[in-house]
Amino acid sequence: MNEIILRTNKGEYNPGENVYGVVYLNICNPTAGRGVRLKFEGVESITYHCAGNADHEGPVLTDSKYYIDAQDVTLYTCGEMDVMGIGSYCFPFKVSLLSEIPGSFSSEKGTETGKWLASVQYWLKAELIGAESIDTVQFLVVNHPLPSFLLPNDPPMAVDCKIEVSHLLFLKKSMHVTAKLTKQVWQSGDVAKLRIIITNNTDVNVSRITIKLCRELILVKRGIVVPCYDPKVMVDEGNDRMYIRPEGVDPKVVWENMISACSQDVLNKGLQEIWIPLKHKDNSPVLTSLNGHHIQCFYYIDISVTLQNHQEGNLTVPIYCLIHPRNKEFLEWKPPSWIYESEVIMGKSIFSVSETALRSEAFSDIPRFQALESDD
Repeated sequence: MNEIILRTNKGEYNPGENVYGVVYLNICNPTAGRGVRLKFEGVESITYHCAGNADHEGPVLTDSKYYIDAQDVTLYTCGEMDVMGIGSYCFPFKVSLLSEIPGSFSSEKGTETGKWLASVQYWLKAELIGAESIDTVQFLVVNHPLPSFLLPNDPPMAVDCKIEVSHLLFLKKSMHVTAKLTKQVWQSGDVAKLRIIITNNTDVNVSRITIKLCRELILVKRGIVVPCYDPKVMVDEGNDRMYIRPEGVDPKVVWENMISACSQDVLNKGLQEIWIPLKHKDNSPVLTSLNGHHIQCFYYIDISVTLQNHQEGNLTVPIYCLIHPRNKEFLEWKPPSWIYESEVIMGKSIFSVSETALRSEAFSDIPRFQALESDD
């Protein structure tokens, strides 16, 4: 059976990176195919079914934005009267991700209480020209980047608050609370680590510390607004926007823990390492961060320190970057043996690469190639 396979050099990418890859083609039976076409596309899209009332069915809100649209790039073509002969071939390529694109994302719910689909997808599709039924698609995992005001090696930002407690008649004493994560970038499905430091100069003890991992998912329909009775939809007619909170008007509490059953000395000094699971109770990873044109998804940790006199201090620690888990499908892929005997065919398209690039680090993890030189 004739077979076509796509393989890129990595399982996950960041905006602005180059994607190096190969289209492998194995022709076992005669075919009308006369070349290889590569398509590269990326789109953000939302669909939300609004709740209605007794008199009106709720409208369906949709919107989308294309980030990449290179649909018909010919990597290689035979002569006008020729077709691909029996044999194994590989066609190297390089495509570039724009630096100002959102990460990959997928959130879907289809129940009577609310139905929506929100996604950002990037994919490569390879097909045999003249025999388009022989095709394959590879979706790219693109991670959400840190905001521009942060660098990966910057120390995590600390958040603090002060609780003033009355002392004697006119005096006050203060309790200082500081909280920070142990790093900037976290992976969905992992465990985030939080530190809470308390300096208690008062005569009142801490009774409990409540910690919540909260998420806000907002879908934005731009352009013409339509009448809507759904309480999860806010209409901004002045700016032609409809803001949808599909998970509810209030932020969704993904995880919550109250700490009280420990020594008073520990509570008064804080907690050095609190583990916050970035996954659901069924161990499925939480949604990743996103700041797109139509979709925003962000997380923060809400901390409440309660004293025995019922005073409270509240802090909000943002999680600026929550990226995808490792791409298991990419890691577990096993190449067929014919790939290692395939003939390398260089093209002359906008996605083609130089022979020097084939010997570089960029292709070193792609079967059939070995790095000999530094990346161009």
